[in-house]
Amino acid sequence: MIRVLAVLVAVLMTVSLGVSTTTAQMKPDPAQPKTMEQKSDSKMGQRVEGTIKAVTGNMVTLEDGTQLSIPSSVRVAKDQLKPGAQITAEYEERGGQKVATSVLIKG
Repeated sequence: MIRVLAVLVAVLMTVSLGVSTTTAQMKPDPAQPKTMEQKSDSKMGQRVEGTIKAVTGNMVTLEDGTQLSIPSSVRVAKDQLKPGAQITAEYEERGGQKVATSVLIKG
């Protein structure tokens, strides 16, 4: 009897963990850069897409005002990081600053 209850509890827990919450899907506004948080844990990082408005040193500002610090460890053609370029970047929040972990220039 105890073995049957233990199996039943294990099955119920597995089923409840396998059920994911449903999220509403919204049609994105093409005028707005897309920001999508992959996980709330900053170690997993976040992603942002947008058009570069300005570049100052290792700091890139997108048209929506997002500022990304791009460390020298990130492999990207620095000569292509210029206003008007479309990018997708993954970043981590460190000390309140968005630090890029990867940058892809579209186009």
